Amino acid sequence: MSAPDPAHLVQDDRVHRDAYTDAAVFALEQERIFRRAWLYVGHESQVPNPGDYVSVSLGPDTVLLTRQADHSLALLHNRCPHRGACLVNSNSGHVARWRCPYHAWTFALDGHLLTVPMADGYDAAFNPTDPALQIARVPRVESYRGFIFASHAANGPGLTEFLGSLASALDNMVDRAPNGTLTQTGGVLRMEYRGNWKLFMENATDLVHPSVVHESSVAAARAHREALAADPSTSQTLQMLLSNGLAMPQWAGVPLHADPHGHVYMGGFYKDGVIAPVRSDPVFDRYRASLADRHGEERTAQILAVDRFNNLIWPNLSVNARFGVLRQIQPVAVDRTRVTSTCFRFDGAPDEMFDLTLQFLNTASSASSMVASDDLEIFERCQRGMADGSLPWLDIRRGRQTDQQQTDGSITAPGTSELAIRNQFSAWLSHMSGASEL
Repeated sequence: MSAPDPAHLVQDDRVHRDAYTDAAVFALEQERIFRRAWLYVGHESQVPNPGDYVSVSLGPDTVLLTRQADHSLALLHNRCPHRGACLVNSNSGHVARWRCPYHAWTFALDGHLLTVPMADGYDAAFNPTDPALQIARVPRVESYRGFIFASHAANGPGLTEFLGSLASALDNMVDRAPNGTLTQTGGVLRMEYRGNWKLFMENATDLVHPSVVHESSVAAARAHREALAADPSTSQTLQMLLSNGLAMPQWAGVPLHADPHGHVYMGGFYKDGVIAPVRSDPVFDRYRASLADRHGEERTAQILAVDRFNNLIWPNLSVNARFGVLRQIQPVAVDRTRVTSTCFRFDGAPDEMFDLTLQFLNTASSASSMVASDDLEIFERCQRGMADGSLPWLDIRRGRQTDQQQTDGSITAPGTSELAIRNQFSAWLSHMSGASEL
């Protein structure tokens, strides 16, 4: 089954439903986007020592992120070149060398073949240095300030060029750590929904939906405001839920910023209590003082003044720097998506700051989250609705007249614009048509 021509699926003001529902289009996305673009795979704190590894997704493949003997990073396919058996079956661990559990072929940390049992059973043409007999490696792996990205494509622009202006989101996240480092910790949250992966990325900066989709959770927060505010374990959740209840003119006042590579971010809208970007309370005062010890007062003020939400690194990463949270969107099938959320400790910050990160993660991204369950329900309704062929085109024109082209190639717009969707589809079309090497 061949995919429709991607150029026929996207227009300036609308997109065809096949972009979300056609299995052949999904297969083409895997080949032209997720096997070519730079994708986030992990953080250096997960593999601090040689031999440490974690099992991660790189597009449609499961690979092993590992620290080499020389402390460099590598991504190896979890597959023995002999008979194809998976080398490890755990999500993380430590090895001195790789040993296949099937026939005991043994490999160095970098994937080179070391020993083969019954070596005299092979003829003279058998060459242990043959690349075909080594564990296959992902050709490009780069770390940006501890955040590790990789690409199946051997050639193309580098990671920094790909990140563009969204590198600033990762910069800000690291700069918020008083010791200058982050540690991934606190566990991992995973959710799945029966819908296309693009729905999640589009919704993350759609600012018309919160007061509609999250109406019930906002109402519940308002109804129980006093009780929730009185309990320290729920006061942050209360403030987060109430923030979704802004009026449409207020959402319009939240700025959107779109980068030419498909990346986008929105301004912050959490303004009260412990979720305010700058505040005065005993915990935050100690935190700010520790930042000032590292950066000085002027630079500390600049770091804390960066108030952005859902920094989207296209195609599938959402960064919330203020709270130290990442969300990875993993396409599983044309109508099935997995969302993996992780969080980080700002090394050197008071422990209570990490408590706020954990509460943010659970309120926004856990399976029990009122906000997340609202969103996932809408994604599934959209997917079911798009399966009906009576309405082939989806409208994405809202706010086009307010888009403002900037001198650096970026575009800005009020928060109620559908700029983010149009920008993501611009990158999508470039990749799907083969015009982009990224």
